[in-house]
Amino acid sequence: MPAQWIKKGLVSLVAVLTFGLVTPAPPAHDLDKQNDRQNLHESESVRTSDHEQNVQQSEQSDDSWRSSDEKMQLIKGFSAYVRCEASAQGKQKFGTRIGEKLNDPYIKEVVPAFINAVKEISMTRDKTWIRSLDITHEPAAGYGERIIHVYNTLSGQEVAKLHVRRNHPPQAGYAFQFHYHTVLDGFKDHHEIKTIYWGKNMPPKWQNTPIET
Repeated sequence: MPAQWIKKGLVSLVAVLTFGLVTPAPPAHDLDKQNDRQNLHESESVRTSDHEQNVQQSEQSDDSWRSSDEKMQLIKGFSAYVRCEASAQGKQKFGTRIGEKLNDPYIKEVVPAFINAVKEISMTRDKTWIRSLDITHEPAAGYGERIIHVYNTLSGQEVAKLHVRRNHPPQAGYAFQFHYHTVLDGFKDHHEIKTIYWGKNMPPKWQNTPIET
């Protein structure tokens, strides 16, 4: 048998024996697409996990201050909670237009003054009473004064109230007067914090829609 026929026969035999055993490598661009899909899936999983963790931490932080055994730490923790909520609910009440003028002085001057009042009240009570404190979450819309109230969940008694009133003296324009009331004097006194002038034109109504940040 001629040598060339023998050679062809061997080649054919090898091809038959190895058929299906050798898988051709996919094109490079297909590999890139697979890697991209895998990386995207992993990134989405990480983002989802991070978001869930942040939500859990946020939910826990609202009540985490109650776990302290020290009175001063309880007061400090609750004060920080009130500071955060009062700032957010103030912005919610003001809305975008009024907030452009009020947000900065409100956060820097009004909220700290109210926090000091809350601390003063808390100093006169015991740890159980302090742990029972909570806040409202519905700032008054329209022309209502309420920004945030502090109350005791065991008795239902209100403890401190942060309000803002619209003043309009004759021929003097409009102004916003921030003040608070406390249980220490039976809510009789009107503790003024700051008055911020608005202008000659009537300001818009208060909002009650959370502001996205």
